[in-house]
Amino acid sequence: MTAGWGMALAALAAGSMVVAPATAKPVLTHEATITHAAGGLRTTWSGVPRVTARQVGSPGAAGRPDSLRCLWRVDLDIARHTEAANGTSLHAKARAERAFELSRPGWCGREGAAFAGQLAARDKALWRACANTRQPTRVL
Repeated sequence: MTAGWGMALAALAAGSMVVAPATAKPVLTHEATITHAAGGLRTTWSGVPRVTARQVGSPGAAGRPDSLRCLWRVDLDIARHTEAANGTSLHAKARAERAFELSRPGWCGREGAAFAGQLAARDKALWRACANTRQPTRVL
């Protein structure tokens, strides 16, 4: 094997273990008034999705099929802010891990291209994860 091919394979192996940087866009906000013995509690949930991509597999050698796959994962960081009529406030944070996952064959591309045709399913999964944080299971 030539030195050039050895370096290319080493770079590919190192690149397959690197996780793409997360994107943070506050896209989910929900407000509600919760009835309580002390009066109504104004509550706001804000969800920030964290999208990561991981390249797995390898390109095939001549005459062999490749095994390249891109694994997309969306975690949701949720901040809850509750305020009582007397001014008392409560803040809580939770994380919904693996709120949505997607696996695509080939190289990892742009985030928008990966979720093409999957936006409705992804958004529904994120809203479901946000709604389930009324009783957070993991506090950050």
